[in-house]
Amino acid sequence: MRIGNYFGIPLKVNPFFILLLGMAFLYGRLTEALLLFAIVLWHESCHILMAKVYRLPITDVELLPFGGVTRIDAFLQLNPQIEWIVAIAGPLGNGLLIFFAYGLAPYYSLDPQWFDFFIQANLGMAVFNLIPALPLDGGRVLRSLLARGRGFKEATRTAALLGQILSIALVGWGAYLTVQSEYQGLIFAFSGVMLFSVARKEQKNARYVFMRYLTHKKQELRLKRVLVARDLVATVESSLGEVLEHFQPPCYHRIWVLDLDGKVIGFIGEIELIGALFEHGLLHKVGAVNVHKI
Repeated sequence: MRIGNYFGIPLKVNPFFILLLGMAFLYGRLTEALLLFAIVLWHESCHILMAKVYRLPITDVELLPFGGVTRIDAFLQLNPQIEWIVAIAGPLGNGLLIFFAYGLAPYYSLDPQWFDFFIQANLGMAVFNLIPALPLDGGRVLRSLLARGRGFKEATRTAALLGQILSIALVGWGAYLTVQSEYQGLIFAFSGVMLFSVARKEQKNARYVFMRYLTHKKQELRLKRVLVARDLVATVESSLGEVLEHFQPPCYHRIWVLDLDGKVIGFIGEIELIGALFEHGLLHKVGAVNVHKI
């Protein structure tokens, strides 16, 4: 649900986040919840600032029970060198608030209870978001590291699976606390449900994001004019889908084609392979694509 603009960026609030505020009000913790709201917004502002540094277009910001999501209308997921930098900016921003809080404490008379809450909230948000599981910031850092060796699809699958495992653990812990009559249990349970939903969405969207990226590859080549090249080797019996599994954006790939005896026949450029992919599908054989002879 959109509630306004934040520096010209649409600001949305998830219904579960509103429910969280309502629960906080009923338990007399609305002030703490609003402070958490401000901390989450600061966390997302750090992501926004880093995205602006790289001139990445931002679609919107959504506040969730376990934090927030800054959606960037770019293929950030497919650029490991940048994704981890944008992701780590959020937890570092929370660390910066802790640093300033301790630095200013000797000069101002602060309520120890609120000071401790502020420190714990920032520390908790930073540590939680550094867990290597999608959709958390740590999961994006993990994906950017795994993508260099395993490819985008496999890296996303691994990080999203860890996110789903974490969400189940949160729901279980929340259920236990609820049985113990601890109101925080409902917060953990709601956060776990939301985390599972977003992690599943990340996994399902991985193929769509990648295919959308492929359709824009020619445009990217025109705009950047120079891309880092990466060589792959495939046999004539390899399928286009098998080759795509080894693509590592944002590189431009050249596929060397070998016959079944291991002799080099020629090569295929990435743009040509993408054209064959959309014309014939993932199961089409590399050997059936027009190869540049050498």
